[in-house]
Amino acid sequence: MKELKAEVRSLLRYGRGKARTGKDLAKVLGFKDDRVVRLAIRGLIAEGLPVASSVQPPYGFYIASSYQEAQEYMKVLHSRLVEDAYRRKDFKLASREILQPHQMALI
Repeated sequence: MKELKAEVRSLLRYGRGKARTGKDLAKVLGFKDDRVVRLAIRGLIAEGLPVASSVQPPYGFYIASSYQEAQEYMKVLHSRLVEDAYRRKDFKLASREILQPHQMALI
């Protein structure tokens, strides 16, 4: 994984305008999908590299290079957290029959 992170790091550029999609990065690295690239990026972030992703064109991953880029990505992450919380609540309600054990009827 250390080697993969180094390879991914070498392909990432500073600034949102130079974002590269996970699919593109995976292709350059010889992978069919971007799952391993995303794991490597998660590792890079954990090590202190501010890798962000853009949800507007140009789409993809980049190294945040300004206060504004960092703040924009933090807003995206917050929005995802809120959406996931709503989805969890809705799922919990939708699956209450599965999640809550039924009381057996007294005969």
